[in-house]
Amino acid sequence: MRKRLQIVGAFAAVGFILPWLLLLYYAVARQLGGRPSTTMLLYVCPSSIASLGLDNASLLVGLIGWLLIGLSNAVLYSIVGALMSIFVPQRGRSLPWKS
Repeated sequence: MRKRLQIVGAFAAVGFILPWLLLLYYAVARQLGGRPSTTMLLYVCPSSIASLGLDNASLLVGLIGWLLIGLSNAVLYSIVGALMSIFVPQRGRSLPWKS
């Protein structure tokens, strides 16, 4: 059971940190004059579509918005982690499909 919780926690952590890293990437690219495609952002962070409403927001509101986007992405990734953890065998047990 502990191993499964670790997997879910790891997926949730990645889901929370990933939007912040992508936000940093797009902010730096914009400062350097680049225009990177947002396709990758929509696939790995589907809740980032909510950032369209943050276009004219203040810095504080934008950060709070990205906090909520990160939390919703963490929930989405933790669901995927919970589904993946079903296939991780526990000690002394075989895989679910090999019983």
